[in-house]
Amino acid sequence: MSMLPHDPHAAGRAAIERQLDALCPATVPADDEPTCNLWYIRRQLGRFEYGDRRMVSYVTRLIEQAAFPPPLPTLSTRSAELITAVTPHSRWLRVAVDAWLADFLPPAAQVAVDRAAQAAAAAAMDHAAGQLTLIRGGRA
Repeated sequence: MSMLPHDPHAAGRAAIERQLDALCPATVPADDEPTCNLWYIRRQLGRFEYGDRRMVSYVTRLIEQAAFPPPLPTLSTRSAELITAVTPHSRWLRVAVDAWLADFLPPAAQVAVDRAAQAAAAAAMDHAAGQLTLIRGGRA
C-alpha cells in the first residue's frame, strides 16, 4: 500500500494494517491458494475500520446489489446442511473476487456504459443502412 506524505490518515492506516497482520498474518493468500477469506476481502476493499459483523453485512449487500461473488457453501457441523450466507469464516474463490475487484463498476455507471454502447451500435447500423443501394437487374 502506497502512503503519500500529505495523507493525514496514513499513519493510522499503517497502524491498523499492522494490527490486522498481527491478528491474522495470513490475510494475503499465497499465489497458488485458490480461495480467500473475509480478511483478504477487507484488505482489498480498504475497509480496515470495519469489524467482522459490519464487514459481513457489507459483503452481503455487495452480493445482493453489486454482483459480488458469493462465498463457497460450507457444511454445518450441527445440522449437516449447506450454509450459503456470508459469515466471518466464509471462503471465496480468489479468482472470482480478484476479477470482480479488477472490473468493478458501480451499477449506475454500468447502466450508463450499456446505454452508450447501445446508442453507438444503433447509430452505426443506421449509418450502414443509409449506405445501402438497390440493385436493379443484377447491376448496381
